[in-house]
Amino acid sequence: MHAGELRRIELLHDLSDERLEEIVADGHEVRLTAGDCLFRQGDAPAGLFLLLDGELETTRSVAGDELLLLNHNAGGYLGAVSLITGEPYGGSTRAIVDSWVFLIEPESFRRLLVEERTIFERVTRVIAPLISTLQSMDRDREKLLALGSLAAGLAHELNNPAAAAQRSASELREADATAQAALSHLADQGLGGESMGRLCAFTAEALNRSSAAEPLDPLDRSDREAALADVLVAHGVVDAFESTPALVDAGLDEEWLERLFAGVPSSEPSQVVAWIVSRVTAARIARELEDATARIAQLVQAVREYSYLDQAPQQEIDVHDGLESTIAILGHKLTLSHTELTREYDRLLPRIDARPPELNQVWTNLIDNAIQAAGDGGRVIVRTLRLGDYLVVEIEDDGSGIPDDVREQIFDAFFTTKPPGEGTGLGLDIANRIVARHHGDLRLKPVEQGACFQVLLPLVSA
Repeated sequence: MHAGELRRIELLHDLSDERLEEIVADGHEVRLTAGDCLFRQGDAPAGLFLLLDGELETTRSVAGDELLLLNHNAGGYLGAVSLITGEPYGGSTRAIVDSWVFLIEPESFRRLLVEERTIFERVTRVIAPLISTLQSMDRDREKLLALGSLAAGLAHELNNPAAAAQRSASELREADATAQAALSHLADQGLGGESMGRLCAFTAEALNRSSAAEPLDPLDRSDREAALADVLVAHGVVDAFESTPALVDAGLDEEWLERLFAGVPSSEPSQVVAWIVSRVTAARIARELEDATARIAQLVQAVREYSYLDQAPQQEIDVHDGLESTIAILGHKLTLSHTELTREYDRLLPRIDARPPELNQVWTNLIDNAIQAAGDGGRVIVRTLRLGDYLVVEIEDDGSGIPDDVREQIFDAFFTTKPPGEGTGLGLDIANRIVARHHGDLRLKPVEQGACFQVLLPLVSA
């Protein structure tokens, strides 16, 4: 190839003929047909590629999706970022049409940077915005995936109490229908006012017992159901065995049933029992509905606190509120992984000035990482304490820990030990920046087992 061909490249157009001759001597041509790959994401840098003719495109794989990063036209160059940083290629480049490329070997390119000031200046002007674009693409894409993951988990958490409430509403209709039918039967057989009053008194006593009843272990429960069934059968109650579970749930025993049958004379003992069962069942369902709706309200409140909706970005906060809302948001991951989460809070810590949504992103990243590191059945500790003039939050797990060969890299941009699409998408380098904006520090604290990340936040605004 004639050295003059290199003047097509804007980066080199004002170099001397002698310098161009040296470049040609140290490089070689690459011919590509449409669809051919020049290099792939993750490959080690091979040199600086000069596009003499044709068109190339560079895409970046982010969380399993191929995103267009750059289009390259004739006269341009690519590969400088990886050559300067020593990092693998951040994307894959292929030919859109038949293309002609000239490759400058790495050492030749580095020598060119040192010896030709104009080349150095032109390359460095391009690198900074390109690195910023790469970071922004990764951050935005992964945050969207993280948001989807959190939303799916929240939907799962909401689905459980919502399904329980729906199921309870259906059971409540059945209990009311049973109560109405039993009351009609008792009225038809002429149950007097005095007997009806006694039945109401027994009903009130059963409801009081029901609200205070303690759950039984399976063996005691089975014995209690058998004993109650014997009493019901002895008094001629139809469907005795179907009635006993609700009576046991309400904390009722044989002595109470004997008093009921003695105190409320009736030719329809089955209807008396059906009435009692319907009332204690309705009370149990009401408690379940209360628990389910309270859980839904708690999750909605956790989302509001997590996002700090309608609140000022910088405000005085109790750091425990953000930690608790984050734990609630990640509750589904704790459940699925059977992870035990322990809180060791110093509730006497003072409030601090902070940007709550940003700190919550840090808690999300650290706690989610800890859950994954702990593994199935592992343990995570969320701890708060005071250290001099700093409020300290520690997230510790009992997993396998961080290997020595990556400890120095964990706060580097783009560094991850996870496959694409896993995790929160907020790298530790970004978490570190958020903490730094709060005039604090993010550290990896030495522990005997697992890993412990320590966030130090100043108690007095800097």
